[in-house]
Amino acid sequence: MLNIILRNVLIVTTMLTLSAFASAQTTYTTIGNITFGSDGSTAQTIGGTTFINKSDGTVAIAQKIGNTTLINSSGITSTINKIGNTGFVNSSSGTAGTINKIGDITFINSNTGSTTTVQKIGNSLFTNSN
Repeated sequence: MLNIILRNVLIVTTMLTLSAFASAQTTYTTIGNITFGSDGSTAQTIGGTTFINKSDGTVAIAQKIGNTTLINSSGITSTINKIGNTGFVNSSSGTAGTINKIGDITFINSNTGSTTTVQKIGNSLFTNSN
């Protein structure tokens, strides 16, 4: 569940911060019940809430309720609603996007023009954004 919530936070963070011309690659590895990002971020789930300490020093909080994930990060609230195989992302900042998983790769498309891929290999998540 931590990987699902962390993936959802990655989606929202990517959509909020990357433009069509930016690129980034981050690897996430889970050791015990803590996920460590190669960018210095960490995530841990306590109860039904995931706390993410992002690499920029801010904190994001995520909760999954049914098919909806709620994320609060830097004063921006986002929701991810899954309908069928597609996740629909809406943010209080006006950013929107879709999430589709094909095979073992998740594709995230933002209305800002950025695309992110997420792939889990072993206990590591690999992300690539443009």
